[in-house]
Amino acid sequence: MKKINCSVLILAQNSEAHIQRCLDSLKRFKEVVVIDGGSTDKTKEFCFMYENVKFIENPWPGFIEQRNFSISKASFDWCFMIDSDEAATDELVDEIGLIVTENRDQFAIYNIMRTEYFLGEKIRGKFGGSEWQLRLFIRNRIKYTGGVHHEHLIDGEPESKASNKISSLDSKYRILHDNLYGLEEWTKKLPRFALLRAEEKLEKNPKKKVYAFDVFLTFIGTFFKTYSKSMPDKRIGVIIAFKTAINRTLAKLIMYEHQNIGFHKSIKNRHRHLG
Repeated sequence: MKKINCSVLILAQNSEAHIQRCLDSLKRFKEVVVIDGGSTDKTKEFCFMYENVKFIENPWPGFIEQRNFSISKASFDWCFMIDSDEAATDELVDEIGLIVTENRDQFAIYNIMRTEYFLGEKIRGKFGGSEWQLRLFIRNRIKYTGGVHHEHLIDGEPESKASNKISSLDSKYRILHDNLYGLEEWTKKLPRFALLRAEEKLEKNPKKKVYAFDVFLTFIGTFFKTYSKSMPDKRIGVIIAFKTAINRTLAKLIMYEHQNIGFHKSIKNRHRHLG
């Protein structure tokens, strides 16, 4: 089996539940770089089972910083970013192999379609459904910036100003999110996601005041807005609307605490201790 000259980049932390599914789908790549932010489970042990995996421990510095750190550890010009709870289809791996072999560098970065699941079912609604994500890129032309909703700098420019350097693979080439993803998995991630969202909002608008009524309205508004887009998913759509509202409300509550109570002068490092 000919190996693909591409570095796969993965951020991991307490990922034992799904890291093997991810790594099994990446065996054809010459290098898979796993950056671990401080796992206390069997993530490291599982990674050592794969000969193409390079496991690096780097205490969690923040989402964007960890993404950029992973790029700095890549050995090949082409990089493919994938999450530990995702898997690449064989068809996608084939297509990446062709792009890398032919060195299609007229584009700096490629969009890949990700299929979303909830409780074993594909999400069909307009919110949380399958979406394009920038994942395959040339290492020295890309840098991550922003917060939880990260953006890319392409040759030093924001992606919004470099659309001519972005392409998309056919939607039949897919990344598959955790097909067993449900409330249990989401609940484990909620603290980190809420803290990251709050941090991003505070950094972008440090002078914008958050009031208690804003927290309440966030829940109501987010629920109905999300459910209006998730109705095709029926009962799962209700769950998606509730969990999205909870996530955004918790982030707003963290912002309220930060601004009005002041128990913590900075929230930036709190998520380091979360699994």
